[in-house]
Amino acid sequence: MPWYIFALVAAGAIGVKTVLQKSELKKEHSLDYVVAMSLIAMIISMFLWPWVNWATVTWLLIGYIYLASVLGSVSIWLGAKALRHLDISLVAPQEVLATVFALGFAYLFLRDTLTGIQWLGVIVLLLGGFMLTRDSFVSTHSFGWLNFSAGDKTSQSKKWAFYEILLLGSMVALSLASIIDKVVLNSTDAITFIFLVSIFLFVNHFIIYTVVVGNVRQIPDRVENLGWLLVFIAILTTISRLAYAEALSLAELSLVIPLKKSSILIATIWGGKLFKEKHVWFRTVMAVLMLVGVWLVVR
Repeated sequence: MPWYIFALVAAGAIGVKTVLQKSELKKEHSLDYVVAMSLIAMIISMFLWPWVNWATVTWLLIGYIYLASVLGSVSIWLGAKALRHLDISLVAPQEVLATVFALGFAYLFLRDTLTGIQWLGVIVLLLGGFMLTRDSFVSTHSFGWLNFSAGDKTSQSKKWAFYEILLLGSMVALSLASIIDKVVLNSTDAITFIFLVSIFLFVNHFIIYTVVVGNVRQIPDRVENLGWLLVFIAILTTISRLAYAEALSLAELSLVIPLKKSSILIATIWGGKLFKEKHVWFRTVMAVLMLVGVWLVVR
């Protein structure tokens, strides 16, 4: 099957999953949700056991996968916190900023250089990100320049700014994890990678929960309202991870990313309308603009 089919399947699964995730995060705390979802995703991945290629698994490979899982765990947690408190039509388009961070890390660690077209793509991405987040940050500026909102909204804007920073942190961790993922998938197959990383993600989230919250026995009571929808989200998560990993193993990262990132259109349009958010069409236009930026960066 062609790589782009896997990339489109990943995009569709991620888009639908993001909308359902936003719905669930309205009812539960982000860390409770993340631990429960990681547990179910790990259980689902256990069914991949018969197809795991143990011959490719080395201690070095396990080390790389665990490093990717640590970054992925942080990214998932911070992203869930941002999604819980911010509009989905605001969060989804900004997820493509991970492309900019990936370019920066490729320059630092791999000594990759940017062409003029890629610089244009970076500018387009940053412009789109700025246009989306301007209302979150400008109201908190010490001089109040370009203040779009009234004074009584300043505290709310500070809250938005905090979760915007968490979202950016999530994108930084995700971009680093993506680079490691590509290295890992040069040495093993997608099923083996997803099987192992799903286990590590749950272990990491369990450790985070133990450190941050403390009492892990309260998890079942705190997520009892999630029900079967959480299982469906975990299934979509596993499908998206498998499809993305398979696409990445068949094609270059620069080809896979633009198709995968098209998931932001599903989340922005459907999620924005479903949750009756404001400025959905403006944010959709910005999402399209940022997808153009991604295409310019990776073309």
